[in-house]
Amino acid sequence: MSRETCSFAELQSVCLQTLKQCEGFEMVNEVLVQARENAEGAANWTLAAVRPRVDNNSLRAARGVIDFLQKNYQLDAAEAEARALAARRRR
Repeated sequence: MSRETCSFAELQSVCLQTLKQCEGFEMVNEVLVQARENAEGAANWTLAAVRPRVDNNSLRAARGVIDFLQKNYQLDAAEAEARALAARRRR
C-alpha cells in the first residue's frame, strides 16, 4: 500500500481534522506528530500529543482512526530525518 507523503504541517492538519470527528476530540485544537526512527515498513511518525488532552478512553477509542492515518500518510523523508537529527542533537 502506498502512503501519501506530507510535510509535518500537512500531516498535523490531516490528523487534526480527522480526529476532531472522533468522540472526545471535538475540542482538540492542536495535534503534534513526531518522526520515528528506524520505521522500516511501518509508519515513520507517531501521534505525540493532542491539545487539550483527551481522556484515555477517547484515545483508545480513536486507535483505529490513528492506525488508518499511519497506514495512509507518511512524513516527507527528508523533513523527518532533519527533525530526528535535530532531536538527537538536543538530547
